[in-house]
Amino acid sequence: MKLIKMLPDRVQIKTDELEFADIRLNDLVKISDDEVSLVTMVCGMTDTDLTPDLGEEDYITAAESVKVIDCRIIGSLKKNRFCKAIDRYPTTMVRMERITGAEFSRMLKSQGGACFTIGKYTDYHCAAWIDGNKFFQRHACVVGNTGAGKSETVARILEEAAGLPGANLVVFDIHGEYGHLSYADNLKIGEELSFPIWMFGFSGMVANILKVREESSSVAMAALRKCYYACGGANENKPVYFDYRKILTMLQELNVQQVGTGEVYKTGDKAGMEKTTKGDFNGRLSGLINTMEAKLHDRRYGFLFTDDGQECLARMISRVMGGEKPVKVIDLSCVPHDVAIPVIGVIAKLVYELQRMRAGANKPITLVCDEAHVYIPNGLQLSASERRMVETFEDIAKEGRKFGITLFVASQRPSELNKTIMAQCANFIVGKLNNESDKSMVKGMLPDGNEDVVDGTTMFAPGDVLLIGDASPIPLKVHVELAKERPRSGTIAFWDEWGQTARDSDYAPLVAEYLKD
Repeated sequence: MKLIKMLPDRVQIKTDELEFADIRLNDLVKISDDEVSLVTMVCGMTDTDLTPDLGEEDYITAAESVKVIDCRIIGSLKKNRFCKAIDRYPTTMVRMERITGAEFSRMLKSQGGACFTIGKYTDYHCAAWIDGNKFFQRHACVVGNTGAGKSETVARILEEAAGLPGANLVVFDIHGEYGHLSYADNLKIGEELSFPIWMFGFSGMVANILKVREESSSVAMAALRKCYYACGGANENKPVYFDYRKILTMLQELNVQQVGTGEVYKTGDKAGMEKTTKGDFNGRLSGLINTMEAKLHDRRYGFLFTDDGQECLARMISRVMGGEKPVKVIDLSCVPHDVAIPVIGVIAKLVYELQRMRAGANKPITLVCDEAHVYIPNGLQLSASERRMVETFEDIAKEGRKFGITLFVASQRPSELNKTIMAQCANFIVGKLNNESDKSMVKGMLPDGNEDVVDGTTMFAPGDVLLIGDASPIPLKVHVELAKERPRSGTIAFWDEWGQTARDSDYAPLVAEYLKD
């Protein structure tokens, strides 16, 4: 064995055909001299035949071969324990040894109660420990193709955290995957729980529910504000109670309003009566009124128009941020998509601002953002209201740690996820990724030296992940063990279903249900 090249992040070794004959890609090897030991991962191998000069009398024999093994440095050994930091490098007189399973277990032995595990390293069959403090206090992200096992991984982590007596996690669940878990309080908005429209705040209602753009709808905005403040409105940007129906009634009156001119009729049937003319808003609010009436009478939005007063807000927040169970699931599976996203924005903003008000006094809380690319996108074509919601999550990512609030985001399209949020994540759980844009996005956010391992995820099976970041000591493939209570995210077996179930030809009842007001 001979050292060919040593760089700050790589080592290249030349050896013969017999030495390390059974070495494989991603195997761990120790490269050391008498003082320093580096832990490296095999990332490339080349086997080259040596062709000797043959004379006319020479017999042709089997050609000798030389192997070149490329290794990526991932850390060092200090007192036989793995460490990501590298203080010194070995000399050119190095030895290369494969790391055995027993030695690997000693290197990564858990540090005690601050750690949890979600599975085992596939090559070494020992527990993959994660530092709970570093994982939750520095933001985390789980990514992978649909069907790669993201929901199963999230459920396993929730189950581990729920075992702590003071755990506090809020899950934004768009598809209703986690609400049935025994350790979770399921806030099923739209079916079991109302979300009065005033909780969005006046500005939020206008922008997110009515879709009125202030910059292009000055007349409608002027009328709305006039009615809002006439009804006792106090703060446009906070969830202060107002009467939606009363505002609608006032708008209807403004739309047909006649105002006096100060002159009177001198003759005819109207003699002595004051002359009138159309008010400033007369006939100009029909579109807005139609939109508000349509929302009010559409049964899908009924949860927005309950009679709950201001006290409803405190009850909901106490349940979201406190409550008896460690996990609170904001179940939005019964909420129309155009409202579900603003609901997430309202709750996230309230939790963040209330945590800031009592920094240090509140229990730390983590927001688990399932399908995060849907409501925390990376795009320049966002409306003003969408941009404000994204900024809330960006603020949490940048400043939340100081106030005891962090993010754990999950997405099947990391390339569409907000870059600021991704950049603030110190821990990544990477499942199977095929799309090059997604892989490039993840690579750009990883610590130096970890980019190459992402390419190997293309060959992962469902449930296989890489643990990369501050909370995990080494970026090796881990197979996630299923949680005792699994999410409702199983993939439908199309072929089996088609083979057993006859098609339903009568969709009339379903269509009638869909068309109901």
